[in-house]
Amino acid sequence: MKRLFPTALALALTLPVCAQQTRAGVQGSFVFPQNDLRSNVDGTVGLSLGVHVEVNLQGGNELRPRLDFTQCDTEAFHLLTFSTTRRSVHGVGLGADYLRFVEGGRRGLYGLVGANLNWWSASETAFGNTNETAPGFRLGGGFRFDSAFSAEITYELFRFRSTAGTGGAIKAGISYTF
Repeated sequence: MKRLFPTALALALTLPVCAQQTRAGVQGSFVFPQNDLRSNVDGTVGLSLGVHVEVNLQGGNELRPRLDFTQCDTEAFHLLTFSTTRRSVHGVGLGADYLRFVEGGRRGLYGLVGANLNWWSASETAFGNTNETAPGFRLGGGFRFDSAFSAEITYELFRFRSTAGTGGAIKAGISYTF
């Protein structure tokens, strides 16, 4: 099982070389933390930016390898001690999504499922830094308005800060494909 994910990810990242219809793009989204990630940053909304490659698999199917950079920060002032605590979470995700368009083309409503590998770094002024690498999964949907612009909402689930803890994020964003 440990070798299945890297193999599938390597295959997904090499498909753009083999496919005839590939296009590169960028995406940005607001990140609404859930579960343990939410408690770590006090529910502060974060930002995510990334790049992707759309690989047309024909018949309304598409594969989208992607690289995401996520950041959530919060700062709290403590009245009793007159000190400030700053918490910061930075993440890098490398993964791929499978998109299925409802009408069979490359426009309109679509659903998506995806998997990725996340590298997380959490820091707090009082406790120092922690780093973690963990797999994650995505589920969501979107709407492609034309050949360049689309909007989507996804829910991501991943391990965060412990083997028992789970992190999650609802991401709402847009993407532009060149």
